[in-house]
Amino acid sequence: MEEFISAKNEELRNSLIIAGIAELEKNGLSGFSLRRVASQCSVSCAAPYRHFKSKDDLILAIISYIGHRWNLLCDHIRATFGGDTHRALTEVCIANIRFWIANPNFRSIMILDDRALDSLQLREKSKLTLGVRELVTQYCRENAIPPAGESQRSFSLLSIIYGAVQMIGS
Repeated sequence: MEEFISAKNEELRNSLIIAGIAELEKNGLSGFSLRRVASQCSVSCAAPYRHFKSKDDLILAIISYIGHRWNLLCDHIRATFGGDTHRALTEVCIANIRFWIANPNFRSIMILDDRALDSLQLREKSKLTLGVRELVTQYCRENAIPPAGESQRSFSLLSIIYGAVQMIGS
């Protein structure tokens, strides 16, 4: 019975996260409402507080949820092409674009204004670009590219990825 209750709690928690993603997509961070999230899940407005301390905690869980899914894919690609950094970087960039296109409701996280996030949310959001940044670092080291070039390459690749997602997505 205890496992059943735990599974139901986990199911509701995930439902709240999914509803939270839709809420962010529709109303943005400034218009985000826990009451509407609860309503989408057909639970009381107090129910989200059994799973999350606050609205900010739910936002953090949403970012983590998306990050976890991306990082599983990214880690798989890196393991597959680990001996060839250039190929791994190429495949991760392509997969990154495909990930955001395949999950259009996740894009609301991609475009969140970093200034509106608390430090934990910002740290979690930065993990969404970690795979690309780490591979760029590895590529630059292997090719004796100075640190300034590394920053420029990371910025350029992430700009291309995010720009492609926005263009393809619209």
